Amino acid sequence: MTVIGIGAQDDLAFAERFASQTGTTFTMLWSDSNESWRHFGVGRNSSVRLLDGGGNLVEDAPGHFDPTGLSDRLAALA
Repeated sequence: MTVIGIGAQDDLAFAERFASQTGTTFTMLWSDSNESWRHFGVGRNSSVRLLDGGGNLVEDAPGHFDPTGLSDRLAALA
C-alpha cells in the first residue's frame, strides 16, 4: 500500500509546516496549479480518495472520514 497526500492550497511553505506539525510520515505532493485535485476529482480539503492497485476508486470520503472505517477498507484491499 502506498499513501500519498496532495496539497494544493495556500503555499508550499504552509504545506511543509503542516506536514512537520502533524508528524506526517507519508509522501506529500505539492501542486500549486490544483491540477492534481482536478485529476482525482477532489473538490475540498480533507478529502480521502482510496484507489486500488489498478487506480480504480474504491472509497470517496469528502470532508471528515472515519479512520476506523478507512483502516477496515485498507485491510480488505490487502
